[in-house]
Amino acid sequence: MTTRVAVRRTRRTATRVRTGHRPAPSAGTRTSRPWSPTSRARRRATRRTPGHPHPPTQCGERSRQVESAAVPPTRPSLVLTGHQEGVIGAVFHPDDHLVATSGEDGTVRLWDATTGEQVGRTLTGHTDTVWLVVFDPEGRLLASASEDRTARIWDVSTGEQVGEPLTGHTAGVYGVAFHPDGGVLATGSADHTVRLWKVPGGEPVGEPLTESTDEIDGVAFHPDGHLVASTGDAVRLYDTATGRPVGTPLVGHTKGAVSVAFSPDGRLLASGSDDLTVRIWDHAAGGAAVEPLVGHTDAVDGVVFHPNGRLLVSAAEDCTVRVWDVATGRQVGEVETGHTAPVWNIAFDRSGERIVTASQDGTARILPFPAYPAAR
Repeated sequence: MTTRVAVRRTRRTATRVRTGHRPAPSAGTRTSRPWSPTSRARRRATRRTPGHPHPPTQCGERSRQVESAAVPPTRPSLVLTGHQEGVIGAVFHPDDHLVATSGEDGTVRLWDATTGEQVGRTLTGHTDTVWLVVFDPEGRLLASASEDRTARIWDVSTGEQVGEPLTGHTAGVYGVAFHPDGGVLATGSADHTVRLWKVPGGEPVGEPLTESTDEIDGVAFHPDGHLVASTGDAVRLYDTATGRPVGTPLVGHTKGAVSVAFSPDGRLLASGSDDLTVRIWDHAAGGAAVEPLVGHTDAVDGVVFHPNGRLLVSAAEDCTVRVWDVATGRQVGEVETGHTAPVWNIAFDRSGERIVTASQDGTARILPFPAYPAAR
């Protein structure tokens, strides 16, 4: 097996590649390796929590742990198949007619959200794993973040790259998010920085935001755009206009925060962590946090609020997608995804009636989201 940095969090390997210790890939080249449902598990075996073995080969055998009170969905699921390795990023277009995905094979793909068929050509140009993708608010542009140390912006209608790659990070780019007005892009990197860029030109906005002592896997803008949140050694908030820290870091996870999301009303912030927990922070009240949401048995790579803000959904490397009541912190259900390996990302459509999931098993899935009482 050829060795390459293809795990989403470099801190999860015993041989973590530090900034400056890994030569940048040559343009137009990629290092490939055979895909295996357990390959990531082997690479991160040294950071397993005692008593919680990683279960990717048992995904199809695990029994339901929570009796859900949800009304079973009636819409069919769609399996998006085409990536040659694990799928890491997945997101709905703002009008819900498309889904974009990205993966370890270094590509970005667009899919018809009704039929599950790939739309147009595969978007190529990155030279290593593409961790995340995100549409701009109008759905005309798509941004991607890659291990090749760049972010790229694509024209959704043509599949062509817009401008030059966004360069400046000195390690893999893991997080990416558009400002609500579409005029700024935020990126987070293993070089411990968050950078802001003008869209579509790609010019840097201010200096890098550099407080974290750990790699930054996730970034998210507040719904009104005045704040940007980042993960890392803590969850941190910055003023978008000035780049200055806002408040004190949100500390509570016992290992690095990996994923972050604002609630639709902007009052709450959710984070998922390598410590196997989810936390909900009331940053409007000085960063107070509820008790950790406990249930996952491996790192929580994705968190997203239901569009009405009453439910939170998390995706983890224990192969599960879990549903939490935001008001109580209680787990109210578990979405049966059909994935046979860790689930790395999740996103809702606008209505909250569907989710898309991305998995190491090489597929993304569009799934009907059950009707939970708290979501009505």
